[in-house]
Amino acid sequence: MTPASDRSGSAPEVGARSHGSVGSYLARQRRLRGISLEELARATRIPQRSLERLEAGAFDTVSDGFVRGFVRTVALALGLDDDEAVSRLLVEPGKPTSGGSRRGLFSRRLVALVGLLMLLGLGVAAAFALIESLTPEGSRPLVRRDPVRALQEASRADTPSEGSARSVPAAGESGRP
Repeated sequence: MTPASDRSGSAPEVGARSHGSVGSYLARQRRLRGISLEELARATRIPQRSLERLEAGAFDTVSDGFVRGFVRTVALALGLDDDEAVSRLLVEPGKPTSGGSRRGLFSRRLVALVGLLMLLGLGVAAAFALIESLTPEGSRPLVRRDPVRALQEASRADTPSEGSARSVPAAGESGRP
């Protein structure tokens, strides 16, 4: 194939998309049509400073609604396909990004934090297990039950139900007539 035949059909779109940002693409198309930035700013009602930043590539890594609106408006004003221009802005799936997105950075930090907390919890549990295994049997605190409470609970279990309650003499009283 000759270079001229490579440039026919859909080949220019693929080549144009592979090199350059959406800002440089829009700047190139504006210059080809002989439109100045001032004229484009008047036609789109987008401030000239924002158009300069768009063409300089300041918005290439940001694809929020405002930037997509800018790209779409500029593309329509230049007579371009607005969907194709916006698609240049969006990152293709599987294509690595140079700076990464905020969401990706946040999720990586969150995963690292959760992993660190799990590691810290595992370390604390291992320390407690080590201390427990090194403590001699005689030095462990002895837990005793309260004897008065145990006697009270035992007497409750021994007393019959309310229907057959027997009278218990109070202290100092004798059970004799």
